[in-house]
Amino acid sequence: MYLQIIAGNEKPRLAVLLKKLPILLKVKTTASSRIRALTTHILENPHLDPAGHHVGRAQMNLGPLYKIKKKRALALQHLTEAQRIISQFGQTPMLARIDAALAELR
Repeated sequence: MYLQIIAGNEKPRLAVLLKKLPILLKVKTTASSRIRALTTHILENPHLDPAGHHVGRAQMNLGPLYKIKKKRALALQHLTEAQRIISQFGQTPMLARIDAALAELR
């Protein structure tokens, strides 16, 4: 949800924007640090397999975050790692999203 808000791909109606403006401003200012904190918690969890689904999803979430922040190298690094992890599970919708994000960056 945070990624969708900070990406700003959808434009809400003016009435909705005005009603939700304080919340949207707070999310815009805190979302990237919260995303990094949550994914760091997942990546550092010793109970999760480093080559498992949860770690792959965390890597996948970091890719678009860094793409939005205009840090292309970091976005490519995280998306490539996510692709490596998720590809072992076969062709999945998640892998298709990762491949599409990588294609946009290349």
